[in-house]
Amino acid sequence: MNNWSSMRFGGKWKWSIVGAVLLSAAALLSAAPASADPNDDAFVAALAKDGITMSGPNTAIAMAHTVCAELDNNQKTSILAMSLMKDTDLSLKQSSYFVGVSMSAYCPQYIGHTDNSLNWLKPYSPVPQW
Repeated sequence: MNNWSSMRFGGKWKWSIVGAVLLSAAALLSAAPASADPNDDAFVAALAKDGITMSGPNTAIAMAHTVCAELDNNQKTSILAMSLMKDTDLSLKQSSYFVGVSMSAYCPQYIGHTDNSLNWLKPYSPVPQW
């Protein structure tokens, strides 16, 4: 082995290259992802406006796509809202809003196809309204 090859791949050059690669990888992995989809931005803004926070926007977006996938499988909106309430710290009102905003942003074909199975939760006036 000649001196040229040992100089090229040994000593401080080797560690400089390794350090540069590691720093580049760290910069790429830690960079905040830019949202390329205006629906994502509008969805996250709608949640924030109603005071709904998740562990991050990507988590909320992924959950919204799960809502749409469940609607594709004929799941009832009330069941989805109750599941969200159980799996997160959202109230029933917030989880219902989340389902509605998810439908508006990612699966608008289901807007207007909600079920009424949670009507018993609505407070009614004790006096009949005739």
